[in-house]
This record gives sequence, structure tokens and C-alpha cells, in this order.
Amino acid sequence: MSSRPTIAVTGASGLLGRPLRAAIESRGRFLFRGSAFRRAGGGLDLVDLTDRAATESWLDDTRASAVVHLAAERRPDAYEADPDAADRLNIDTTAALAESCAHRRVPLLFLSTSYVFDGTAPPYRPDDQPNPLNAYGRSKVRGEQAVRSASDLHRILRVPMLHGPSADLAESSVTLIARTMLDADGPVLLDVRQTRYPAYTPDLAEAVVGLLPGLIDGTLPGPALHFCPDEGFTKQEMGRIMAPLVGLDPARAAADNRPPTGAPRPEDVRLDCPHLKALGLLNTTPFREAIARSLESIRRAGGLP
Repeated sequence: MSSRPTIAVTGASGLLGRPLRAAIESRGRFLFRGSAFRRAGGGLDLVDLTDRAATESWLDDTRASAVVHLAAERRPDAYEADPDAADRLNIDTTAALAESCAHRRVPLLFLSTSYVFDGTAPPYRPDDQPNPLNAYGRSKVRGEQAVRSASDLHRILRVPMLHGPSADLAESSVTLIARTMLDADGPVLLDVRQTRYPAYTPDLAEAVVGLLPGLIDGTLPGPALHFCPDEGFTKQEMGRIMAPLVGLDPARAAADNRPPTGAPRPEDVRLDCPHLKALGLLNTTPFREAIARSLESIRRAGGLP
């Protein structure tokens, strides 16, 4: 039997789960066990996290030293469309998993979001009071509350919007901008009212792996931590950067000054990251370089012409 600690990861088939698996396995310090639902297979366990008994059985089988909880409904508009189903995953499942881990004295790292803040007073520190504007943000606040209540072993990691290696432009709201421009016959109106801080998932995965020793031995600061690049962009600015990378004129990205439709979004939720800076774990790839890598991975997978 290996003496290396096992890290159990939920949502391991997702945008962050895939590079996190690669980062864990490449380091050699930990063993990896991942769960998925719709995209199980390929070494990932099929687990319905909404089934408490199935989740308990999986935790017992993994004998994990720590759990990283990534599984979630992270699309604000989809959340508004079916809040009951989304609540079951983002709130009920998180609460049950946090309690199950606490019962086993297994620390849990819960991935949360910058959308827990209202965007009126950035940058936000880890101890600032959440005030979400939409149902997705509210669900993450309730998930955070459940994690904090379950055990002082657990930690919360808030992150901004993500992009990274993928096979599909639609998997990230960042690369979805490129899909929108490619599908249009002419200029596309892209928001200029909101500033976003897109993070590259391999960078975030490396930070998570760096947090694991402290999570396991109880020395990690908390209960909340932040990961966020310094570079901020509007959707139009991101569109203009991506346009030439997908064969389009940057002028295809036109300015939209109108109030956005759909679920309300905060205008600027830049996160201050004192803990990760102190730990030397806030290493971020410049957006122009990172988005080129993300788009190239999609092109190689056949998701781009």
C-alpha cells in the first residue's frame, strides 16, 4: 500500500478538474482519486453526489487525506433557469459532503467564487462580508456557510471566471466570447461595464496543489482564501484579444454600454489574495499568453477551424 496521501476531487472531469488531476499526478507527492457524473470513466469514479449514501461509500473507498470539492453549477443564467436542481448540487451536496468529511476528520477545500461579492468596493479581502447579486452567488455563500459550520478543518477558495485547456469553446464563459464572434455575420456587442479577472486553470491547479500540504496538516490560513490575477478586462477587451487568434478582425468586438440582461452580475469583483501571495502560490500567466494556449488546445481538439 502506498504511503502517499490520497486527494479525492469531485467534479474531476471539468474545466479545473482536468488540470488539477494532471498537476496532482505529475508532482508524485499525492495519489489522485476523482469523481464525475456525466463524464465519468477514464480513471474517474462514477458518483452521484446528490446521493448521500453513494458519496459516503466513495469517501470510505478513497480513504482520502483531503477532499477538493469542485462539482457545481457555475453558470449564473443556467442557475436562474432551474434553481431547485442547482441548489441541490451547490448547497445540499456541499453541506452533506462537508459534514461527511468532518465526521471522518478529513479536511475539505471548497471552490467558491468572486460572485459572492456585489462588485461595489473592490478589491475584496477574504474576510470581507459577502453580498451576492444573483442566485449562483447566493448558493455559493450558503455553501461556504455549510463548509464553515461543518468543521474548522475545512477551507474555502474563491476564484474568478476561469478558462483553460478544453475541447469546446462553450465550456468557459471566456472562450464562449470567441464562439459568439465566430457565429456572427458582423460586429458583436460585448459588455464594457463589467471588469473581469480571467484565471488560467493550470495556474489555479498548481496553486491548489500547493495548498494541499497545509490543508492536510492544519496549518493553512483561512477559513477563506482568494486566487485572482491582477489583470482586468471587459468582455469587449477580451474579445479584441481573442479575435485575431481565431482569424477575426478585432473590430468584430464592439462596445455594448447597455445594462446586461440575464442574471445580474457585479461590475468589479477583483479579489485581494494576501494568503496565496504570502505562500508564494499566486503565480499567473499573462492573459494574452494564457488565452492563446486555451484556444490552441480547443483547436487541436477540433473545436476551432
